[in-house]
Amino acid sequence: MNDKIVALLFGTSTLMLIALLFNLVWLYAASFPIVLFAWMFLGAIKNGKIGSGYMFSLLSTLVIWLTGFLTMVYLDDTVIPTTYILGFPIHTFVMVYIVWLLPFFSGSLLYGLFFEKDGMNLQEWNQLKDEFNHRGGKAS
Repeated sequence: MNDKIVALLFGTSTLMLIALLFNLVWLYAASFPIVLFAWMFLGAIKNGKIGSGYMFSLLSTLVIWLTGFLTMVYLDDTVIPTTYILGFPIHTFVMVYIVWLLPFFSGSLLYGLFFEKDGMNLQEWNQLKDEFNHRGGKAS
């Protein structure tokens, strides 16, 4: 699985470079969230697998990012904003409330809720603590 994710990272990073070289904003907006997703996916793999809670968290964050970034690409940014939502022009609203705030709930909050099940449980934490203390460190 790791090889596939690394290949995904390589491919989408190459697409990002092509997008920057040829000013293809939509390609950059689509490939950038996938690169971030792949890095987070690699970090969430444990024993060659990813927990169902983390999978839902990462996929929902990816969908939110793709929607938000592509929405900003297709909004007209050549005119002075006349429409404001919650005090922000539409582009800023999308960035603050969709690209930043929604992933807090789908990513950070769910990541924390599933940490003991999908990440590190108490037994693994105690084992890590014992190993750290054995090497002369001081873990609490």
